[in-house]
Amino acid sequence: MRGIFVLALALVGMAGVLPGDAGADDVVKVGDLGIAGDGPVYIGVEKGYFKERGITVKLEKFPSAATAMAPLSTGDIQVVGGGVSPALFNGVGRGMPIKIVAPRARDIDGNSVDVLMIRADLKDQIRKVADLKGKKIAINATGSALTYMLARMLESEGLTIKDVDVVYMPWPDMGTAFANKAIDAGTIVDPFTAQFEEKGIATLFRRASDVVRNPWFEVSVLLYNSEWAKKNGKLANDFAVAYLRAARDFHDAMYGGKNRTEVIDILVRNTRVKDKALYDRMHWGHMDPNGVVSRDSIKDQQEWWLRQGTVTKRIDVDDLVDDRYLKYAVEQLGPHRGR
Repeated sequence: MRGIFVLALALVGMAGVLPGDAGADDVVKVGDLGIAGDGPVYIGVEKGYFKERGITVKLEKFPSAATAMAPLSTGDIQVVGGGVSPALFNGVGRGMPIKIVAPRARDIDGNSVDVLMIRADLKDQIRKVADLKGKKIAINATGSALTYMLARMLESEGLTIKDVDVVYMPWPDMGTAFANKAIDAGTIVDPFTAQFEEKGIATLFRRASDVVRNPWFEVSVLLYNSEWAKKNGKLANDFAVAYLRAARDFHDAMYGGKNRTEVIDILVRNTRVKDKALYDRMHWGHMDPNGVVSRDSIKDQQEWWLRQGTVTKRIDVDDLVDDRYLKYAVEQLGPHRGR
């Protein structure tokens, strides 16, 4: 019996793992917002890209990226996608262990998901940005990236954010406010842009890409808990490979690739937008297929928030962006030749 026991231990040692751990995947907890921006995570899970790298993704639901920041900083989750915002700058300035590792949504010509809409009955009265002076404009939340977008639009014709009456409300509530003539304009994202136009309650006035150019508007990014990534370098790299592979599927589908129907089906199953036809009427938001983060855009946003006093300490954006993981992913997958 003793000989059998010794032989068993030897065999386990040769395998390099305990019997109960054989074939076990590494678990990565990812914040799940239920939106198209999380598309690469859903694609990577459903198509087995993470599994191929030995990763089990555990999705943790959050109502917004803002509510996921505290769990990300403590390591209760390791990855989440979120907007570039004063909360991010201020949190990192206070020492939160968070790094930007990949782009997630960018407004460019032909694919600009962030817009300013005006009430349908005002389209003949508000023809240029300067006509917005004194108007009541809704923004989805304080500290929203769309505050920066609105400010850049106003500044393009000599106004500032102080020249308009800003109110805050969630996007679904803006539809009611437009219908009741409680607001004159609102900063909106798809699918609400398409839905409000179809209902005839608001009309598109400007897209972010009409004004926020050179650099394009880097709206949303993928974030890692940096302490987790430092301790688990191989896992962080492998996650990036699977994520970028899925992001390329998303990118190709966005621009009419042959996988478009498959990707839309995955988005319908996992996001709040369940109308398949709506994906053909809305912008998705450009996702860079090579994982290049626009540092210039992030720096410009930080400087604007610093001027408002909302961000209190300038941080080093070059240090905030840690692109080693996506560079590794591109080395593994090769460069993508798309737009």
